[in-house]
Amino acid sequence: MKRKIIALLFLLMGCTFLNAAPYSEKIKELLVRLDSLIAQKNTFAMLKEAKIAQLHKLRKDVRTLEERYWLNKNLYDEYCVYNADSAMNYVAGNLDIVYKQNDKYRQMEWKIKKSFLLAATGLLKEAQDELDGVSGGSLPKELLVDYYGQMLYLYSHFNQYTGSEMGTLHEHYAQLERVYKDSLNMVLTPEDPLFLWYKGQVVQGTDSMYVFKERLQKGILNSAFDTRRDAMNAYVLACFYRESDEQENYLTYLIYSAMADVRISNKDIASLEELAGVLFSLGDIDHAYVYMSYCLQNALAYRNRVRVVGISAVQDTIHQIYQERNQRQEARLRMYLVLVSVLSLISLFAFLYIYKQMKRLKQSRQQLNEANNRLNKHVEELSKMHGQVAETNVQLTSLNEQLRDTNNQLRESNYVKEEYIGYVFSICSNYISKLDEYRKNINRKLKANQLEDVKALTDTHSMAQNELKEFYHNFDAIFLHIYPDFVSDFNALLHPDEQIVLKDGELLNTELRIYALVRLGITDSVKIAEFLHYSPQTVYNNRLKTRNKAIIPREEFAAVVRSLGRAQKWI
Repeated sequence: MKRKIIALLFLLMGCTFLNAAPYSEKIKELLVRLDSLIAQKNTFAMLKEAKIAQLHKLRKDVRTLEERYWLNKNLYDEYCVYNADSAMNYVAGNLDIVYKQNDKYRQMEWKIKKSFLLAATGLLKEAQDELDGVSGGSLPKELLVDYYGQMLYLYSHFNQYTGSEMGTLHEHYAQLERVYKDSLNMVLTPEDPLFLWYKGQVVQGTDSMYVFKERLQKGILNSAFDTRRDAMNAYVLACFYRESDEQENYLTYLIYSAMADVRISNKDIASLEELAGVLFSLGDIDHAYVYMSYCLQNALAYRNRVRVVGISAVQDTIHQIYQERNQRQEARLRMYLVLVSVLSLISLFAFLYIYKQMKRLKQSRQQLNEANNRLNKHVEELSKMHGQVAETNVQLTSLNEQLRDTNNQLRESNYVKEEYIGYVFSICSNYISKLDEYRKNINRKLKANQLEDVKALTDTHSMAQNELKEFYHNFDAIFLHIYPDFVSDFNALLHPDEQIVLKDGELLNTELRIYALVRLGITDSVKIAEFLHYSPQTVYNNRLKTRNKAIIPREEFAAVVRSLGRAQKWI
């Protein structure tokens, strides 16, 4: 039982934190989908390994260097952001092949790829050394985009690594980053496979960003977000929304980018790391902790030294706050357990009290039945006595002539009559006393709130209908006395052809009465139904129908109604 109570309290607290999250239902739904994908990370890794295994099986069929070259390239593409060490092995293998073939073009191509892996794993100086002696002027046109893109990638990492606190050096790398952005922009064409990614980086922070954003949106409109290119395009679009301070869309496309990275088992996952930081700043510690832990595991597996250091620093902060929050929750949980225990004791005492009162009620019902039986018996006796009195009167009339002779008998008869009449009056008085006691008994039950016992005596359908009509009339009159302009103000929120027209003698109708309670602060449909004696479905249908007639957004309708009119003081 104790475990069930603890689980229930955790569930209630979890729902409280989720509802308090400072983002929309759409973002919450996307986060649930992202959580589901992360939970399937092993499945995605198995799919990746199965694909790689299929490529490895082709090695036995390789006959020439050219065939080996293309197999190595395919394996590099699979390992590129999945396993840096394995990817580097295939880079080395293809460099060995192209040097044997004396293919200058391919040598430059694979030196660029090697530089990318070195930069991705945090070996920035080695990545820079790999491209020493290579310049844009010495490269064929087909490699310029890859070269400038890699240099931009490299110096952006230098820029992030140095940080603004390093002043001149940080600005130096920022300047180089801008230079390579300009160079990349000069050679970039829409036919390039990574055009949206590179162009997005080039125009980010410029006036051209707003124009290019529409093209980028169209480019990923029907994306399944299951490739690395999808992840990159969604990430750069998220950066656009971050620049224009559109948090909803920024979070949306960060999540889409992270989804794509998780699906392809990308170990160098920047989008999820950034998302964790944003959610942490918004107070969503649970998601931030889980996502940052996932990023750290991937960074360690990928051997990205720079990212490991950065994530570890942030994760320490998140972990500390996470632990502090857990401690607070544990303290709150202990308080809730004490409260539940107290409430359980109160419920037990209440149950015993109710049981005792029910026994008393049963006894009172038995006494009432006995009193009714005695009363019926007295009524029968009274009827018999009325018959006897009538018979005596007849006899007195017929024996009037014998009055003198039967005077003694008459006195006796009068005496008997007086006794009977006294007895009748006594019975009537007794009956009145019993009725009064019955009234007092009912009154005591009412005061004791034992309504079920007197319901059959006091409650009828017609009485309830009349009382309900009077209740509605009094409610409408009092409400309109407080808010005399409510009907006209309410109609102003509706389309002209949908406004409410009241019948003659009608102060409010059902729709207005429901929203009158909303104006008074009662927004729960179940409570409104109980208050007005409507069914919950009636309340729900009327609220839905009225919101559909509104000229303002449906989700804002209740809030606007709560601000209608100004209360008038009672005179």
